[in-house]
Amino acid sequence: MSSRKQPRITNIWSKILKNEDGDFFTKIVIESTGTFEYETSRRGNDIVLEASGVVANMPEGSIEVNDGLVREISLSQTGPDTATVVICPEHPAGFKLEVSEGIPVGTAIILERAFLVELLKDKKIVIDPGHGGEDWGGKGPVNLIEKNIVVPIANNLKKLFEQQGAWVVLTRNGDENISFDRRITMAINEKADLFISIHTYSNEDSKVSGAAVLYGSACRESSDIAKLIKEGLLKKLKLVDRGLKESTEYAALDSVPAVEVEVVTITNWVEEGLLRSPTVHKKAAEGIFNGIKNYFAIAGRQ
Repeated sequence: MSSRKQPRITNIWSKILKNEDGDFFTKIVIESTGTFEYETSRRGNDIVLEASGVVANMPEGSIEVNDGLVREISLSQTGPDTATVVICPEHPAGFKLEVSEGIPVGTAIILERAFLVELLKDKKIVIDPGHGGEDWGGKGPVNLIEKNIVVPIANNLKKLFEQQGAWVVLTRNGDENISFDRRITMAINEKADLFISIHTYSNEDSKVSGAAVLYGSACRESSDIAKLIKEGLLKKLKLVDRGLKESTEYAALDSVPAVEVEVVTITNWVEEGLLRSPTVHKKAAEGIFNGIKNYFAIAGRQ
C-alpha cells in the first residue's frame, strides 16, 4: 500500500463534555481521512494508542491540554505506516474508545473524570471577585477596569469546581460594594476549605508585566496552594512570573487557607489586551483550578 492511499491523521483535539447522566468526561478525538487499526495499552496512568496503516499529516510532538485531568497528548510517527498517540492523565482514569465514520473519521478516547469528582465533591470553596461597586480596582491604559474583568474569571472558575461536585460561593455576583470584612466573614461562616480572591496587578510602569500569587500568613497551607496555583496559571497563560508574596490581610481567616491571585498586570498594554479575550478568562480559571486541584490531590496522599 502506498502512503498516498493510507489514512492520514489530520488533527487531534480534546474537550470536557457531559453525558446523559450529568457526569463530565474528557473526550479526545483523533481525526483521520479513514479508519485504521489500533491497539491500546497502559504505561502507568498514560494511555498508549498504537495505530497501524496510518501516517501523521500534522506536526508531531506534544499538545498541551491541562484540563484538570489530562496534562498533554503526544503524537509520533514510529514507522512508515505506524503512529503512536500517548495520552498523559495526571490522575487515574478509566477509558473507552469509540470510532465514528464520516469526514473526517473520529477515533475518540473517552476518559472518566471520577477521580476529580471524588477529590473535590465535598470541598467548600469561596471565590472572591475583587473590588466592585465604587471600588474600581486597577485600570488599564485603554479602558478596562479590574472590578469588571475579574468577574468572568471567577465565574469560569466556579463552573470548573461545580463540574466536579464542589460547593462554591461567590462573594459577589454583580457590581456590588462588598466590604473586605464581609468577604472574610462569608468564608468563616461557610466553613470554607479555601478562600481565593481574584485580582489583577497595577504598576505605574506600563512595561511591568506578569502574574503573581499572594498567600495568607495565618495558615501554613496557603503558601503551598499559592505555589501550585502560580504554576498552573503560568502553564496556561505563559506570562512573566512575578513570584509569590506573603500577605497579612487574611489573618482573620485563621485556619482557612487564603490566596489572592493577580492574574495579569492590567496596566501593561499587552496584558490589558489579553483580558479582552473570553478565551483568556477561561484559561486563567483553568490554570487556577489546576493548581488548587493539585494541592488537594497531594494533600490526599499525605
